[in-house]
Amino acid sequence: MVSLRRRLLISTLIGSVVLTLTTGLFLSIIFKISHEKQFDQRLANTLSELVGATRITDKNISLNLLHSSPQYYNLYSGWYWQIVLENEILFKSKSLQKSSIIKQYDIEQYQDGIFRGNIDGPIGEPIRVYAQYISFPELNKKLLFIVSGNSELLNAQEKSFYWMISSALTLLVFGLIGGTFYQLRFVLKPLTSLKNYLAKIRIGEGQSIEGDLPIEIMPVANEINSLIDANKKVIDRARTHVGNLAHALKTPISVLLNETDNKDDAKSKLIHGQVKLMNVQITHHLNRARMTASLESVATKIPVSPIVNSIVNVLQKINVEKNVKVELNLNKALCFHGEKQDLEELIGNLIDNAFKWCGNKVLVTITSTENKFKILQLHIIIEDDGQFMPPKELERVLKRGHRIDENVTGSGLGLSIVKELAGLYNGEFKLSQSNLGGLKAELWLPLA
Repeated sequence: MVSLRRRLLISTLIGSVVLTLTTGLFLSIIFKISHEKQFDQRLANTLSELVGATRITDKNISLNLLHSSPQYYNLYSGWYWQIVLENEILFKSKSLQKSSIIKQYDIEQYQDGIFRGNIDGPIGEPIRVYAQYISFPELNKKLLFIVSGNSELLNAQEKSFYWMISSALTLLVFGLIGGTFYQLRFVLKPLTSLKNYLAKIRIGEGQSIEGDLPIEIMPVANEINSLIDANKKVIDRARTHVGNLAHALKTPISVLLNETDNKDDAKSKLIHGQVKLMNVQITHHLNRARMTASLESVATKIPVSPIVNSIVNVLQKINVEKNVKVELNLNKALCFHGEKQDLEELIGNLIDNAFKWCGNKVLVTITSTENKFKILQLHIIIEDDGQFMPPKELERVLKRGHRIDENVTGSGLGLSIVKELAGLYNGEFKLSQSNLGGLKAELWLPLA
């Protein structure tokens, strides 16, 4: 899966590193050139002092140097100067002692007749030399002035600059990455809000995307809201068509059943049986169509306890002569993730079945349990104290249209509808024997 955050962070990292390396290289070159110019200017100033201190009288050359930098007195400090006439050293700094830095400089090949370069000193130390031939009117020969400085100082200063610029640029890279990460969190925060709105709609805590979203995201939110509204309208139309079809078929089927009921001739019995079977099939497929339409709509968060209480109250009024005692163990905080009509049908079928076959006690438990994938599910348990059926009969009652006792009213679709509807919700339905002696129906559904 492509991540915008990761893509932007990687592109920022690559761009920052390339830009930083380029900037660092450019600054290093600029600093090196500038620093060498400053160093050469320092040597040039010393050379100018030496030229100014040189005196020529009657072809006698003397040096009237009143003061010199202490560095030129430190032995082999790398800071040297010499005045040379035709390879003869006329004067030199105290730092050279008996050594020399005479070299044949082809001055003419250099711009402005000045040699600037790095060579090895008397003891092999790195030095930078600034040399120039100077003409005097009193002398028909040129004097070679040589001044040098310790290159280690130049290199140390350059290394110090490189370390500082590297540290600063590295901090800049981390700062840019950190700033980009924070910026991404800030910029992408509306998308997180959009995701949360959609999650609330999915679990039934909202009906549409609402809130103050950026103008760049609002068109997407509006399109999603339009899609949700269109989906609701489609589902409503589907339910209306199913209801109209059920109503249209109910009357003629009822007429046929009434006309052929209690008649002894073979033809009437055949018609009555086939119409009855047709009624079961139509009821089943209409219910299935309604269930499928419900699942394709946006699910809602439905509290379970009020529905259980409502169904129990209605069934106790209908079956008042049985005097059924209902024990309720309900977790009132639990909610179903789905359609209210589906939950009413599921719980209604199971409690109605328990009322029909119980002695005088029904136990309803609503709790939550983890499935094999460690996901919490809504767990509905309905038990009665009636007679338990054989294992083979358990399999048969889940088949469409099967009825345990033909004398008991019903279409035989109740438990089969529960099984199919639970399957459509990726739930589970199970029948077993209750500790009360009768049937125990367990249902696992999505928990909101």
